[in-house]
Amino acid sequence: MISIDEELFSNARVLVTGDFIIDQYVEGVVERISPEAPVPVLRKLHESFRLGGAANVAVNCQALGAKTTLLSLTGFSCYPYDLDTLLQREGLDGKNLIIDPTIKPIIKTRFMADGHHILRVDDEEIVRMTYKTQEILIRRFLDLVDTVDVIVFSDYAKGFFNETILKSFTEIAKKHDKIILVDPKGINYAKYRGCTLIKPNKKEAYRAAVCDTSEPIEKVAEILLEQVDPEYLLITRSAEGMSLFFKNKNVQNYPTHRKEVVDVVGAGDTALALMAVSLAAGIGIEQAVKIANAGSSIVVTKRGCASLSVKELQEALV
Repeated sequence: MISIDEELFSNARVLVTGDFIIDQYVEGVVERISPEAPVPVLRKLHESFRLGGAANVAVNCQALGAKTTLLSLTGFSCYPYDLDTLLQREGLDGKNLIIDPTIKPIIKTRFMADGHHILRVDDEEIVRMTYKTQEILIRRFLDLVDTVDVIVFSDYAKGFFNETILKSFTEIAKKHDKIILVDPKGINYAKYRGCTLIKPNKKEAYRAAVCDTSEPIEKVAEILLEQVDPEYLLITRSAEGMSLFFKNKNVQNYPTHRKEVVDVVGAGDTALALMAVSLAAGIGIEQAVKIANAGSSIVVTKRGCASLSVKELQEALV
């Protein structure tokens, strides 16, 4: 295993682009059942806002010490958070976060009682970009592509990666010979053709391959590799670890680092960020997956969309 230190990721340059989401947490205690309906009454004690979606991937990259650029899109919100404050708190620059007043920000509100997740409310509308907004994003992507080593497409199926944006970004990145990592959504993975690596979880992979869960995962991988034609397919398998499939159909399995699971929210973002930062730092694909696998086992022990420090990663890899 490669030695991990504070300097390893310092020269890694990563561009994260995709759906911008704000995660709201409403925490409190439940002491009674409502007389109006058989539901718990949450007495609110605390409220907080964090960066989610593609921004959470960027937060994870930045926390590892990589030079991280976030390119995304949002609008003005009536929720009580300050965008600049959220970005600055994570060390991210907001100059490539495009503000479109016609776009409604996506807010995921999680209600927590005594540390337990009891309800999630999604306040969202699928983004429908104007031609002008698409032009701005494509020009900005073109300006940024030569300043980075690895590009991450964080697709949450909220409308950012429409056909025009996805095709344009992929063609530009390939023309400039950049590594493209994709966290996919939906069942049409063929739209990601041209990427270097695609990273679905096991449930997503089976759904996209239109396979019954009784089918071996090797068959699922064969179907997806044919659909997408990436260099690598990385299927995250929760308690079963990760499986890396190569273009030549070879496979490398990585057993899980068993930990007590507290919250799986954001674990996929952490794995994606670790892959991106590792590859951008010049680490080989198999070592990068080992690092991602170890790091993911740490974040599931934390509540909410948690990031990971290099020190924690060092300890996990001992």
